[in-house]
Amino acid sequence: MTLARRAPTSTIQVLLKNRLNTSLFVLQLVAAATLLRSIAFDRWITVLGALLLIVGALAAQRGRTWGVGLTLGAAVAFPAAFAIGIAPAWFCLVGVAGAIPFLLAARPFARFDKGATVLLAALAGVGGTAVAISFKATAYSIFDAVPQLRPSYQANHGLALAATLAVIVGIVAGRARARRIDGGARVRIGDGVRVVDAEQLGMAEEQTSAEDMRDVPEEEAPLRSRRL
Repeated sequence: MTLARRAPTSTIQVLLKNRLNTSLFVLQLVAAATLLRSIAFDRWITVLGALLLIVGALAAQRGRTWGVGLTLGAAVAFPAAFAIGIAPAWFCLVGVAGAIPFLLAARPFARFDKGATVLLAALAGVGGTAVAISFKATAYSIFDAVPQLRPSYQANHGLALAATLAVIVGIVAGRARARRIDGGARVRIGDGVRVVDAEQLGMAEEQTSAEDMRDVPEEEAPLRSRRL
């Protein structure tokens, strides 16, 4: 990867490596499986957490930095829930899948603004943990007030599960096609700098040189060619 200066624009875009784009795709699969399980057994707080993971991953793939932060915050809540005794151990695996995109993106983020990157990680960690602790403290009160939100121990909502699965399959298929076409995703992190592949940088320079040559008067073209 090469750090290249670009003309001032409203955003900076970082071209993600394939492993980061893949981690976002894998996260969506993990979150989708968690979502289906949670709908089936009426774990509605977990449904919310899985949806936040999916929304964050989709946002990150569309160039939104807050998407990476959202996935990290939602991911932290899963192992935190296990740590305080209100969730099974496999929640830790969901947390790992949700944290990997941020870990892979942290270096380019920190290259632009290290302080903001640390702050983002801290806010996501504190926020996710606070949500898990708050739910433990209020869960029984919520269930008493709204009995329909109580978790069940047998699978339910077959029609809702089928509809959700159909939507997930459509989204995953669409994103898979987009990944093959685009070859990478972009994350927006600021102004003035972008990280690009060295090959892309060379192609961009050649294109710029060609455009400059078209703008040069014919009598100056030989001299310009020698300088280039």
